[in-house]
Amino acid sequence: MSNLFGMIWTGVSGIYAAQTGISVTGNNMANMKTENYSRQTVELVTKKPQYTYNGAIGKGVDVAGVRREYDDLLASSVRTTNSALQYYTSTSSTLQSAMLYFNELESGSGLGDALKDYFNAWQDLSNSAPDDTSESLTKRTVLVEAADALASKITEGYKYLEDARKQADTIIQQEVDAVNEITSQIARLNKEIVAAEALGQPANELRDMRDGLVDDLAKKTEVTTFLREDGSLYVSMKGQTLVDGGTAHILLTEKDPKNNNHLKVMWKTDNPNSKPIDMTSMMKNGTIAAQLQVRDNELKQYQSDLDALAKKMIEETNRIHAAGMGLDKASEYTGKTQVINPEYALSSPEGGLPYHVKTGSFEINVSTPTGKQDENGNEIYDNKKIVVQVNANDTLKTVLDRINKEAGNMVSASLNIDNTVTIKAAAGSYISFANDTSDFLLATGMNSFFSGSSAQDMALNSAVKENPRLIAASEFGAEGDNTNALKISKLQTTSFSTVKGNVTFSAFYGYFIGEMSSAKSQAETYKATTNMAYTELNTQLMSIRGVSEEDEQINLALYQKMFEANSRYINVVDEMLNTLINGLGSVGR
Repeated sequence: MSNLFGMIWTGVSGIYAAQTGISVTGNNMANMKTENYSRQTVELVTKKPQYTYNGAIGKGVDVAGVRREYDDLLASSVRTTNSALQYYTSTSSTLQSAMLYFNELESGSGLGDALKDYFNAWQDLSNSAPDDTSESLTKRTVLVEAADALASKITEGYKYLEDARKQADTIIQQEVDAVNEITSQIARLNKEIVAAEALGQPANELRDMRDGLVDDLAKKTEVTTFLREDGSLYVSMKGQTLVDGGTAHILLTEKDPKNNNHLKVMWKTDNPNSKPIDMTSMMKNGTIAAQLQVRDNELKQYQSDLDALAKKMIEETNRIHAAGMGLDKASEYTGKTQVINPEYALSSPEGGLPYHVKTGSFEINVSTPTGKQDENGNEIYDNKKIVVQVNANDTLKTVLDRINKEAGNMVSASLNIDNTVTIKAAAGSYISFANDTSDFLLATGMNSFFSGSSAQDMALNSAVKENPRLIAASEFGAEGDNTNALKISKLQTTSFSTVKGNVTFSAFYGYFIGEMSSAKSQAETYKATTNMAYTELNTQLMSIRGVSEEDEQINLALYQKMFEANSRYINVVDEMLNTLINGLGSVGR
């Protein structure tokens, strides 16, 4: 049987195991609130027994190691789900910000009311006489204010969305920088873990730190991991390596000229001669993919919708306004549009204008004072009409030459140094336009109500803004004629094409907010569903790796009893040795 000294070492092994257990339990309890900490447990195994004539006799217990309680497969599922959760959370937050700007919480504060006020102002003007009465002038002033407010709301809205897209770029850049910092830390920890475990030292804390970094990385972009036999962790993103052993590969950003210089995300190896690979369209889940998606889809779509609204509003209003008359007679008009090259056909890209010029005609009405007055004392004018034919294949110079030819010495048309057009009446005469079936007046920007051509530069014509009397509410200038004002007021039922389909001016705001609400609601739904899945998976993982105070108290009590029991065992063996050593040879004394 085992000798007494061997028996002492059996007890010592129990003491050592109990001390280790108490130490590990204390460490667990100290880290109950430590983020990314995984509960540790002591692995105890029976020592190899001693074989004697009386059989195998146990020699105590060995501490095989301190195990880190963790489930890599479950942790991977938690990361993937959390990556999706961060995607929908980030998407929802950005869409919420965009919607708050356009959602009119106060009456008269936003785009919807601006559209209503604009068309209502035209309708009110069409119901008043086209004269110098205070009522008419007041309505013209109201219209100017309404049109200016509408143009401002559209351009400000477009700019707000562009600012939101730029803010997405800022977030993307910050997250890409964070990814590179995280991957470099993972690579460093890989080296430390491999070195420690190669020497037989447990690297539980280092593994916790590394897994915490991978969790942080997954919040930014979805990643795939593989644990190698040497203890290092391989991390990839959509097939591209982010970390391999002690080497980290970087993400970087570049401005994309095809996307208004917004950032695209690139992947690059550590080889200085390698070319970056564009990962923008391949990013999945995490905040980076969310910001890319919202920036280049939802926010860009909303900008496109505003652009469609502005372009159609400018086009339809200016088309009608160009062929009309205001209260003040004009002796000349200068177009707002510059042609690229006046010697190329208007139907060609080089000679074209913002709006398509069709084969048709337009009228120039020339009014010349006769020096006589009617019975009411009003000036009597000699009116002449000049019809100008336009062919889509004409050049701008051809059309101007035709005007000069048809008008004789009554009207002159000229090309300015900036390639805009001026049509001018002879001295003492006035001109106006009518019946344009060619859209030449619209395309050259003659007698326009709005300036600009898109949601980025839409504005009320400065001349009209300064002098509301120039509003061409009348079609022919006849008494009681407010035909143009009525035509423009009825534009609210005109439909135009948006990203998702046709919509009228009056229905645009409802459509626009509906699109925002739908996108946000969908993101919120996915966010809630994904959060439930993440919570369930994370709960399962925490049941494995988390520290339970109750369980640790039980373990502490067990290891304490184990220590006390082995201490008593050693005392017994010690007394046996004392009896054996001090009692030998004492008989007969």
